[in-house]
Amino acid sequence: MPLICIKSLPFEDEVDVPGMIKSITEDFAHGTEVSIEHITVTWEYISARHYSVAGLMPATQPQSDSHPILVELHAPSFHNQSSVETMMQCIAFSVSKRSGVSYGNIFINYHKVSSGHIFDRGDVVHWK
Repeated sequence: MPLICIKSLPFEDEVDVPGMIKSITEDFAHGTEVSIEHITVTWEYISARHYSVAGLMPATQPQSDSHPILVELHAPSFHNQSSVETMMQCIAFSVSKRSGVSYGNIFINYHKVSSGHIFDRGDVVHWK
């Protein structure tokens, strides 16, 4: 079920966002114990000058030092701390590799999703 929601400013040069999403999905499946059919990845652009860090609002995504790519990872609560850390590191490595943005300029926020808090495929999902 991991849902990986990525947001960034537009890139200065043209990028293949669908290709990046596909590669990030594959990298995540290979780097974790999650089957590819359970992984969802989205990528949205934040409008130019609609993202402020320290009062600065650039038009394009900086490669390093400021305005990190923002990632929200939503994953089931049955993952232990070590697994969550592995997932976050895998995402950071893949996003950095695929986007050209520094590994240190990626911010990931993990959201633990409890059993019974997901509606998918017409039903509320429960796990132990």
